[in-house]
Amino acid sequence: MAAGSAEGAYVVPMQSSFVPEERVLTHREQAPLVRGWLEKRFETVLPEVMRREGIDMWIVISREYNDDPVFRSLAPFETYSSRRRTILVFHDRGEELGVETLSVGRFNYQNLYTVVPTHNEKQFEGLRALVEERNPRKIGINMSERWNHADGLTAVQRDALFEALEGYTDRIVSAEMLAVGWLETRLPEETDAYRHIMRVAHSVIGRAFSNEVIVPGVTTANDVRWWMRQTVAEYGLGGWFHPSVGIQRQGREGRFSGDEVIQRGDMLWTDFGIMYLGFATDTQHNAYVLRAGEVEPPAGLQAGLRASMRLQDITREESRVGRSGNDALAASLAKAKKEGLDATIYWHSIGYHGHAAGVPLGMTDYQDGVPVRGELEFRANTWHSVELNVVKEVPEWGGQPVKFSMEEDAVLTENGWMWALGRQESFHLIH
Repeated sequence: MAAGSAEGAYVVPMQSSFVPEERVLTHREQAPLVRGWLEKRFETVLPEVMRREGIDMWIVISREYNDDPVFRSLAPFETYSSRRRTILVFHDRGEELGVETLSVGRFNYQNLYTVVPTHNEKQFEGLRALVEERNPRKIGINMSERWNHADGLTAVQRDALFEALEGYTDRIVSAEMLAVGWLETRLPEETDAYRHIMRVAHSVIGRAFSNEVIVPGVTTANDVRWWMRQTVAEYGLGGWFHPSVGIQRQGREGRFSGDEVIQRGDMLWTDFGIMYLGFATDTQHNAYVLRAGEVEPPAGLQAGLRASMRLQDITREESRVGRSGNDALAASLAKAKKEGLDATIYWHSIGYHGHAAGVPLGMTDYQDGVPVRGELEFRANTWHSVELNVVKEVPEWGGQPVKFSMEEDAVLTENGWMWALGRQESFHLIH
């Protein structure tokens, strides 16, 4: 792939959001931040969610390299995977004493947990003794049909647990909404850090959609995809899906990718996410490759981008604290139809996971509402990927229908919505 000079190459829609040299924190710098958030979450978020769900003991069981989906959110930065069998127990002792964090076995995970010492083969006996001593009224475990993030208890560990807790099994319930609540709730400090995380993600997109990376007539869509992935790896960060780069072109139906060479007059799209400080990002932006003599995209393409932005506004207006995802979806689609928008909406929560625990606002194949999970209501202090598209005919392309896909991460507070960083308001331009 050829690369041009970066000087003068950038025409970027979000000047405050595009930071070409946003410094990524070292792992050593990240570790105390993650630990501080986790300690505060144990003191504030966890007791609130446990009491809301009426569970006074939460048991999370993981095995090495077969982690419960919740495990990483309960572990320090230094931990890559659970050790051997890990049994974490959270016991709510009430308002004054708070939630105690216990680990039955040998591992304290950087002293975040008080160890209840047992031999590897005696852990369930130790758990039994702990339950007898604490005598919880309701015991939550991670088993769920609909919530994949809350279904981490494997069959063998479930059977061993029920056998060990004979006489207490009538107190065992699904901890699904406890797990969802824990995963979706964000601290203000985490949201502040997320803006930095998003600046890194946006900077990679801004560089990818510039003449630093793209030379029209030479560079392929795959060249750009692999450049994005390699750049993230060189930053020392992770990803949760391979970047997508698509091309739409006058006179050619649909969106295409692969080893197709990018040409002048093409509209480009990317879907890109990173993992940083334990959190995922998910962003879809659009670019245009200027033809000779052009200084901006055709008016029809600009109108399509504005139509997609209008759909963003509609969905945020209709999604509010206390309203279910399905109700917000129906209202958003009705308003979009009234305004003449050919719209598809497929929001998801974001946080510890890319497609995270929380409220879905439609899915590509569920435009009439998402069963069960779509009935969850929006809560404050949560993060969401505002993901959608509008199909609009472009007069300059002979009335050809073009898909305008956009995605930005946003924060829902008690006072309403704010973008985590900003949103795309005009095309990235490639000269």
